[in-house]
Amino acid sequence: MFNNLNLDELQAREDEIFIKAIERKWTLDAMGIIPTHDKAYCFYKWQLDEIDAAKAALETAGLPA
Repeated sequence: MFNNLNLDELQAREDEIFIKAIERKWTLDAMGIIPTHDKAYCFYKWQLDEIDAAKAALETAGLPA
């Protein structure tokens, strides 16, 4: 999903998704819902994991940012 992006683009997307995940978590906490029971929150967390994997692959390959 994020394999064709450079490090700068990955970082920008990670920042956006992180903010969405935190906002969602705060909303769920306020409503008394466990975040791991929410599909949107889990999707954001999955995207963050995918971005971390793509960043690691770029760094391992030594490709320029």
